[in-house]
Amino acid sequence: MHTPRITVAVGCLVATLVVSTNAPAQSQPQVGADTPPSNTAADTATQAVENPFSLQLNLDFTNAYFYHGILQQDQGVIIQPAAKLTMNLVKNDDFKLDALLGTWNSFGKNGGTNTGDLIKDWYESDLIAGFVLTKDKLSLTTTYTFLTSPSDAYQTVQELDFTLAFDDSDLLSKFALHPYALLGIETGSDASDGADSNPGTYLELGIAPGFSFDLGKTPVSVSFALSVGLSLHDYYQNAAGDDDTFGYFQVGAKASVPLPFGDRFGQWTLNAGIAGLFLGDHTRAFNHGDDAEFIATVGLQLNF
Repeated sequence: MHTPRITVAVGCLVATLVVSTNAPAQSQPQVGADTPPSNTAADTATQAVENPFSLQLNLDFTNAYFYHGILQQDQGVIIQPAAKLTMNLVKNDDFKLDALLGTWNSFGKNGGTNTGDLIKDWYESDLIAGFVLTKDKLSLTTTYTFLTSPSDAYQTVQELDFTLAFDDSDLLSKFALHPYALLGIETGSDASDGADSNPGTYLELGIAPGFSFDLGKTPVSVSFALSVGLSLHDYYQNAAGDDDTFGYFQVGAKASVPLPFGDRFGQWTLNAGIAGLFLGDHTRAFNHGDDAEFIATVGLQLNF
């Protein structure tokens, strides 16, 4: 694809993207269990007019951006706005099918060759589309992502992601791990580890245990994410074309606090997190030879 770019994360989407990917690489949000069916006429009428659409907006600020363990940006403050529109297609007792359409962007200093005033700092713009199938406590998210660079820092990368997540809250209660696995398949002619490398296959495994408490009258949620990124085939190639299976190990903590703006203006959340990223041989070479990186992020999330 380019000089390394980093779901997230993730996140992907999510993971990511991806998320996480994985964000694309990053753990995926869990879809909650459906409410029990109602037998009353009033509840039936309420369900009939239930809005099938939901919108999530994010604005994050960070000091470094890695994609699946591959360095993308690490100069100055990096601004990452995102939007995701979800539409419910099917909803039964323990089964739900949603369609999603989203975009994820990253602004900041980069090595792009397009120096136009409006896009010279626009490192990445992703277009994401897919489906989320939820059956009881299992969810499968399938997304297709176009990872583009308006500043021409790298060639467009295309990736097909499958994320399987399990909500183990009923089994482990407050010790729930929320495990997930993300499989990413590069489908275009360019790849995340460089424009001259082969399209690769990526595997991410992770957990995200956490807990909640009240700070005065304010609820606070804290999660601890652990993930590992691996190359199943040609994902972490070096200049000689050799692949390295181990890409990175990441451990981090994130705190979330709701903001008191009222539901009339949507549900606002303030997030802050820190993560340690420990790299393999080839991803370390992408990161100026450094085998570890610490990433701090603060941001706002708005849900409608």
